[in-house]
Amino acid sequence: MHPSLTIVLPVYNEAGIAREVATRVTSFAESHPSYEFLLVDDGSIDATATILCGILEKEGVPNVSLLRYAPHRGKGHAILFGFQRSSGTFVCFTDGDLAYPLDYLDRIAAELKESEIVIGSRSRCRASHGDPNLRRRFLGIGYNWLVRLLLGLPYADTQAGLKGFRRESAERLFPLLRSTGFSFDVELLFLAKKLGLRIREMPVQPTREHSYKTGKVKLLRDSAGMLADLCRIRARDWLGIYHEGPTRTP
Repeated sequence: MHPSLTIVLPVYNEAGIAREVATRVTSFAESHPSYEFLLVDDGSIDATATILCGILEKEGVPNVSLLRYAPHRGKGHAILFGFQRSSGTFVCFTDGDLAYPLDYLDRIAAELKESEIVIGSRSRCRASHGDPNLRRRFLGIGYNWLVRLLLGLPYADTQAGLKGFRRESAERLFPLLRSTGFSFDVELLFLAKKLGLRIREMPVQPTREHSYKTGKVKLLRDSAGMLADLCRIRARDWLGIYHEGPTRTP
């Protein structure tokens, strides 16, 4: 029997929290046997893969797997790699450091019965709970403004690492993707809107621990690269590069 939902979790150099991540995922997976969890190690050069492998072998939960490749290719590539090996009726990706409670997965699965794509949105929750990392919040607002200006995307939050898809929607979208880094989420939503897929925003709240993390993105250093990525997405569209072919497998 195919899983009802496949969850892809990209991880890279997370040795410090790998044990906690594996423990939380296996515990949740045991109580959700119809879900499939794919942890994708994105070419980590620390002990991440070793720790994850040890915990998964010890727990022996059949619906949790570790996928590995090298060298490091970026979050987008890790997600694509996992989706290519998924078998769920619905497919979802979330941050490998478990920035969002796993309980949201049940809501994603329920929402996908009504919508083709469901995306997490942190905006409402930030307004009510506050955001301790003010610099990150300020730059996030600026980036979202650029996304609206250059790509015409109306969504309150394009970057939340929690997104779910019906399999047929993923099979249309993922062959068209070109980005593998930070702009992966934006390109995904741009293409979904271009294809006329129904997208539903779902309010989500990151864990308090994650709200205080700086993250791997070097905000100021990468700002120019983020802007360039948005321009590349617009240019690809103008050049007609985003064209659906006969192949419909992610």
